[in-house]
Amino acid sequence: MGLFDRALLAVYACFLTVVFLIFSAVMMGWTLPVLLFRGFFYPGRPNVLWALILVLIFAGVRLFWVSVRKPKGRHVVLAEGKPGQVKLSLQAIENLVEKVVSQINGVKEIKPRIFSVPQGIGIQIRASVTPDVNIPEVSAEIQDRVKERVFEVTGLSVGTVRVLIENIAVKRPRVE
Repeated sequence: MGLFDRALLAVYACFLTVVFLIFSAVMMGWTLPVLLFRGFFYPGRPNVLWALILVLIFAGVRLFWVSVRKPKGRHVVLAEGKPGQVKLSLQAIENLVEKVVSQINGVKEIKPRIFSVPQGIGIQIRASVTPDVNIPEVSAEIQDRVKERVFEVTGLSVGTVRVLIENIAVKRPRVE
C-alpha cells in the first residue's frame, strides 16, 4: 500500500468515525447536530451531498481494490529472450543475502530487505553483532561481500547496501 493509499485510508477512517459518532449522538437525543446539518441536507441543494457521496464511494472502491489486488513487483526479471522470461523472486535474493552475511564472524541476526534504486536493486540489512567486533569493519565487510555475491549469483547490479546495526548481542557465560 503506497503513501497515497495510506493517507486516503486514514482520512476515510477518520471521516467515517466522526460520522458514526455524530449519528450515535443524534440517536441518543442530542439535537445540535441535526440543527447544524439541516442546511446541508436541504433538498434544494443536493449538489454538495451528492459530491460527498461520490467521493466516499470512489475512496471506498479504491481502498477495496488496493486490499484485494496481488502485490506487484515481488520479483525481478533477470533475462528476457525468445523462449521467455527468467524471473527471480525477491525472497530468493533475501535468502542469499542472509546466507552470505551469516558466514561473517561476529554477526548474529540478519534481516534483509530488497528495494529498487535507479542503478538496479538496493539492499537494507538489519543485523545484530557480538561486542567483540569492530562495527565499521564488519559493516564494510557485509557491504562488500553482499554486493559481490549477489552480482556473481544473479547478475544484478547492487546500487546500495545499507547496514543498520540494531543490537550488540551480549554473550552470557555458561553456568556449570
